[in-house]
Amino acid sequence: MTSHRGFTLIELILVIVVLGVLAVVAAPKFLSLNRDANIATLKQVAAGLDQLTDGIYAKAVMQHKHKVSNESVIINGVTVNTYFGAPQEIWNNALGDLMDGDFSYVGNGYFDLGASLVASYNCQERLCVIDQTPASYVNSSIQGWGLFIFPKGYSLQDECYAYYAFAENGSQVTSKVASTVDTGC
Repeated sequence: MTSHRGFTLIELILVIVVLGVLAVVAAPKFLSLNRDANIATLKQVAAGLDQLTDGIYAKAVMQHKHKVSNESVIINGVTVNTYFGAPQEIWNNALGDLMDGDFSYVGNGYFDLGASLVASYNCQERLCVIDQTPASYVNSSIQGWGLFIFPKGYSLQDECYAYYAFAENGSQVTSKVASTVDTGC
């Protein structure tokens, strides 16, 4: 006859304690990795936006359209509207066609969403994009109009996003920036 021996209560408690200690040690490291990955992704997106908008400006200069408001520039077969050489913050059928990545277009922040929904929209895809938005809807320190890209599980009010924004005064671009806000990632 063989005897079947199970786990004792002490062994079960010991396993539970070890698993608990591992969870306490591993969870912060996992959360930190997730935060670091989001920040790295957003910095890469911002760098891509910066390179893209600089390239469009260079194309506008070559076509002598950098001193004119509301002019179209064609780059790689895509028509991009510019203001004094700075590309307008339109994602759908414009900047989005020139960037590679797993982006999900949410909509126009000014007409489709409005101030309250722009800030509170919760991204359910890998990266969400809201374009044509007064930057003040999202961050009072960003001038002009912008497009905002933010990761899954976040809203813009969480302060975890990449953005491109520009402002003009009717005769020139006064501000053009592609950057990130990552304090809430």
